[in-house]
Amino acid sequence: VLALAGSLAEQKPVPETAGTLRTDKPLYAGLLVGTILIITGLTYFPALALGPLAEGLAS
Repeated sequence: VLALAGSLAEQKPVPETAGTLRTDKPLYAGLLVGTILIITGLTYFPALALGPLAEGLAS
């Protein structure tokens, strides 16, 4: 792990271009929060959808 960290530390910085997504801007924060909400929703959706179905089959 230390060798990997050392090789990454030796790399030259990449120049900023028009396509660079800056992590200190509100757009990045919005995309990050949106992605987290979508992933969380997709994680809980099967349990929420199958809960009533399983309850209906149990009775």
